[in-house]
Amino acid sequence: MPLITPELIRKKAMRLWTHQAFLKSEVTGDPFFPLEISAGSVSAKEMLAHFSMVQNSVKILQKKSRAFLGAGYDIGYREVHHRRLGTQKLPAKIHISTREDFLFLIKKEKEAVLFKTGLAQLMEALPETLPLVEQKPLLALTHRGVLSSLIAVCQFFKEHPKPDKYIRELDIPGVDTKFIEAHRPILKQMLDLLLPAHAINENFVNVANYGFEKRFYLKYDMSLIRFRLLDSHLISSPGLQDISTPLAELACLDLPVKKIFITENKINGLSFPPVPGSMVIFGLGYGIQSLKDVAWLGSKEIFYWGDIDTHGFAILSMVRHYFPDTRSFLMDRGTLFDFKALWVKEDKDKRSVATLSHLTREEQALYRELVEDIHGHRVRLEQERISHAHVKRCLAMC
Repeated sequence: MPLITPELIRKKAMRLWTHQAFLKSEVTGDPFFPLEISAGSVSAKEMLAHFSMVQNSVKILQKKSRAFLGAGYDIGYREVHHRRLGTQKLPAKIHISTREDFLFLIKKEKEAVLFKTGLAQLMEALPETLPLVEQKPLLALTHRGVLSSLIAVCQFFKEHPKPDKYIRELDIPGVDTKFIEAHRPILKQMLDLLLPAHAINENFVNVANYGFEKRFYLKYDMSLIRFRLLDSHLISSPGLQDISTPLAELACLDLPVKKIFITENKINGLSFPPVPGSMVIFGLGYGIQSLKDVAWLGSKEIFYWGDIDTHGFAILSMVRHYFPDTRSFLMDRGTLFDFKALWVKEDKDKRSVATLSHLTREEQALYRELVEDIHGHRVRLEQERISHAHVKRCLAMC
C-alpha cells in the first residue's frame, strides 16, 4: 500500500461529512475527535527502487499538514531501518485532532456554522424533532433556507391537529399553498414526531396522490364517482339523473335503490337502459376499490359488468372482496361465445394471471380458460361490443 496523499486524506474526511457521522455527533454531543487514518506503508524493496519518489511523497504530505498550514492533519511517524538506506522516518498515521482541523481540511466551516444555527433554531422551536435530526442531520442543513417556514407549518398543525381544511385554507403567516405542497416529504417526517396518534392516519404512508392530505386529515380534490339513476321515479326536482360526486358525499347519500349496476365502460354507463329501482355506477376501472368506503352499497343487490377477459375477472374478484354478494352480469361463457365474431386480443401488459379468490366455480373455470388461452390467444370480449338489444333482454331477467 503506497503512502496516502493529501487529497485522499481529504476524501476520507469528506466521507464522514457526507455520510453524516460528523453531523450526528454535533447533534448528540458524542465524542468524535481525535480521528486517525492509516498513512499507508512502503516496503524495503519499494524504498530502494523508488527512494526519491517516496521522499517526494513525504514532502508533499508534510507541506499540506497542520505543521505547515496551521490547521488540518498531523503526521505520526515511524522509524524504518534499511540495510542500505539506513534509518528512515516515514509517515505511519494521520491524526485529525479537533473539530476546527476537520472543518478546515474539508472546507466546510461555513456549512458547519449554518448547521449549528439551524439546529439551535429547530431545537428551540420543535425539540420533538430531535430523533429525526439525529437520524438525518443533513436535513437541517439542506432545508436551512426554509427552516422558519417549516417550523411555522409544524406549529400550526400542533395547535390545530386534524384541520379538515384544504391546504389553501390554512392561515399560516408567510407560508403559501405551494410551499406546503413542495415540502410535503420533510413535513411528513416532522409531523410524524410532533402530532398525537389520533391526528395521524397510519393507513397512508406515502405523500403522493394526496397521501399527505389523507395522513394529516386535510381536505383534498377527491376523485368523482359518476352514476346515473335508472328509474325516473327516483329523479327528484330539478331532474338530476347523471351525477358526479366526491366519494365522501356518495357515502352519505344512501339512495333508495334496490339494485346497483357497476360497469367499467363510460358509454355503457351513459346508455344503460332504464331499470326500476336501480342506478348504475361507471368509469372506475381498478378505482372501483374506492367504493369499499360506501357502506350502504352492501345493503343493495349489486351487479358487476366488466369485459370478459382476465382483467375483467380480476376486477370482479376485487368487487366481491368488498361486497361478497355481488353478482356478475354478462360475464359468462354463453355471452362470450354468442359474440365470438367480435373477440379482440387482451393487452398482454394488462393480463391477470393471479389466483382470484372471489369468483364462483363457473367464473373461476372461465377465468382459467382465458389465462391458459384454451379458446384462443389472449381472448377478450369488450363489454361495449355486446349488442344493446342483448343487454336489454338480460336486464329483463335480473
